[in-house]
Amino acid sequence: MNKLAKGAIATGVGVILLVGGGGTLATWNQAQNASMGSVVAGDLNLTAGTGAWTNAAGTTIAKIADYKVVPGDTLTYTQPLTVTLTGNLMTAKLAVTGASTANGFGDSAVVSPTTLTNSKSGKVLPDTVLVPTDSGVVTASTTFTFKKSTTGTDATKAAVDLSGIGYKLEQQAPVSSNNQ
Repeated sequence: MNKLAKGAIATGVGVILLVGGGGTLATWNQAQNASMGSVVAGDLNLTAGTGAWTNAAGTTIAKIADYKVVPGDTLTYTQPLTVTLTGNLMTAKLAVTGASTANGFGDSAVVSPTTLTNSKSGKVLPDTVLVPTDSGVVTASTTFTFKKSTTGTDATKAAVDLSGIGYKLEQQAPVSSNNQ
């Protein structure tokens, strides 16, 4: 038998004696809980109160379906919205939904951006992006202007169904590398 074979047999017997003969190849280790605590999700909620329509003269319109607009008129819909925003990086955008004039009055009418007023402070909010400190009642006003520059009888007897107008509060994702 050559030296290489004898060395291999001796090594194999040594390993068998260590493993089978009560020896150990284990190393020390220890595990510990990290005690990270828990996390709680924030909240985003929007509840609409009862709104009201007013015309260019500031008169409240009892039933919008019976009102006849004319060029130069302005209709404003004002509605209280209870906004709940909680979360350290929570921001949300409020937008008007269903407020298209193209399906009736065409270019003869314009929908203005919605104005938001914080009901607690009376402060007009700078844009439609809200933060948790804006939580509470926010008054939303959207104006529909019927252009006085309308010529001839454009849009005479035209109709727009305004019953589908609403508001949508949508969270804006925080700036991060999270693309999920």
